[in-house]
Amino acid sequence: MIHEKEQCAGVDKISDKSFERPGRGRLVRRTFIIALVLLSSGLIAGGSVEIYLQYRETAKSIWLLQTEMAQGAAFKIHQFVQQIETILLASTQTPDIISSGLTDTYEFQLLKLLKIVPAITSIVAVDEQGRERHKISRIKMVRPEDLRDRSKDPAFVQALNDTTFFGPVYFVQASEPYAHIAVPIKRFNKVIGALIAEVNLKHIWDVVSEIRAGRTGYAYVVSEDGELIAHPDISLVLKGRNLINLTQVQAALSGVGKPIEAQISLTGEKVFPAYALIPDLGWAVLVERSTDEAYAPLYSSLLRTSMLLLIGLGMAGLASFLIGIRVVRPLEVLRQGASRIGSGELDHRIDIQTGDELEGLATEFNLMTTKLRESYAINERISHLKRFFSPQLAEHIVSSGEEELTQSHRSEITVVFCDLRNFTAFSSVSKPEETMQVLHEYYDVVCTLIRQFEATIEHFAGDGLMAFFNDPMPCPDPEARAVKMALLMQQEVGKLVTGWRKSGIELGFGIGISSGFATLGHIGSAEQFHYAAIGNVANLASRLCDQAKNGQILISESVCAKTREVVEAESIGELSLKGFPNPVLVMQVTGEA
Repeated sequence: MIHEKEQCAGVDKISDKSFERPGRGRLVRRTFIIALVLLSSGLIAGGSVEIYLQYRETAKSIWLLQTEMAQGAAFKIHQFVQQIETILLASTQTPDIISSGLTDTYEFQLLKLLKIVPAITSIVAVDEQGRERHKISRIKMVRPEDLRDRSKDPAFVQALNDTTFFGPVYFVQASEPYAHIAVPIKRFNKVIGALIAEVNLKHIWDVVSEIRAGRTGYAYVVSEDGELIAHPDISLVLKGRNLINLTQVQAALSGVGKPIEAQISLTGEKVFPAYALIPDLGWAVLVERSTDEAYAPLYSSLLRTSMLLLIGLGMAGLASFLIGIRVVRPLEVLRQGASRIGSGELDHRIDIQTGDELEGLATEFNLMTTKLRESYAINERISHLKRFFSPQLAEHIVSSGEEELTQSHRSEITVVFCDLRNFTAFSSVSKPEETMQVLHEYYDVVCTLIRQFEATIEHFAGDGLMAFFNDPMPCPDPEARAVKMALLMQQEVGKLVTGWRKSGIELGFGIGISSGFATLGHIGSAEQFHYAAIGNVANLASRLCDQAKNGQILISESVCAKTREVVEAESIGELSLKGFPNPVLVMQVTGEA
């Protein structure tokens, strides 16, 4: 009790320092700052999310719009080239070709073809051996000696394989782009030559020049190798620019079909690109728009969001101040109450009536002080009982309200005595440190098992120990429990004995067990006393322990009778024991049943 009072006094000293009054207004400022940070963080986070979503939606809508423009241009260009291909194929199926093949009369068909398709500047009919048979041009006269061999021309080779040929783009006199288109000439499903047309691609310029994406947007076309084919600025085309290094051109030619971030254009400005592939040709149409113009609606939205955020922050500041004021007064009452409780006034009650969590907190404080008073009372009772029993048993007695069981009474118990053989001789010649180390190892094992089997320790005497079962708390089969505990003790202490012998320490371990009625209660003076068992049952267990050799567990006849189903035992005969007028039948435990 003296120790507990000192401990409480220490707590009071700590409490006095812990509850020193803080600087005036510090709580208001702290609450204001915390609330402001939390509210502002929420507004900023919400505004950031809104801005991000607006950015994604704006970028997506721009991408969809410009992609639609690029797809429209790609369709027109593809339709233009496909239409020329269709007309060329139709011109190879004339009655002259079907009846006579590639004759001189076919030249009239070629002249007719130039009139029908203005984009064709020249056209050549090549026979099966690759020789030019007919050649007509809009821009120059063709003489017979101008006809040449085209057997190695890629256009002829591909057309001869019954496949339409689309040649690479090239520029004539650094002015306009041209490309060759070749189709097979067939007679009765057999290829007998090729029709090769030189096509002016100025029509593609007309298509891209018509595309307007806002004020600054434009479109251009690149070949599969990245060569610039058409652009509103003709000077860029005439320079023969290759744009394969541009990220947007690489994405367009790869056909990934997904939006990409803003990129640098061929003129060096930051643009938002979209693209579409032209089927069959491998070309791509790109539509680019200045990011400043594309994101102008987003910038306006950001400005509006920022203004709303500033207004929200102002309101958050006002709300934070009001919250600080609203919380400070109840918290001051809580602080004073906690200070008084910490100083030991467990009867103090904290009175807060705010109808919110602060009132709930005050209620919890009041419940806590009530529990503390009850806990202190219980701890005093447990401290008293711990003088006799294990902490678990003492707490059980108090919690079950059966402390009166420790008063003087008579009860049937099972007593276990155990000690070390040859310990007296060992301790008389060994060093004190070595003796105490052996006892420490020994009691660490023995007491652990006693706590495990919930026995009551009666006393320690050097290397000897007495414990008993069935008091103060009754337990089922106390004899069986005692014998099982003794077997485990024999096993675990046996390991210690083996280890000690390796170190040159010759010790043994014996156990004696008996059962019967005994008188139990407090023995001693007011200053020092313990809970003891008195009677022949204790004396018999002690005498059996004295007779036990190393590794032996000796039990009385009564214990043996009640543990026949648990352990196996054999008689060692009747022994004359000190304090007993008649010989006593003694049994030795040989193992579990």
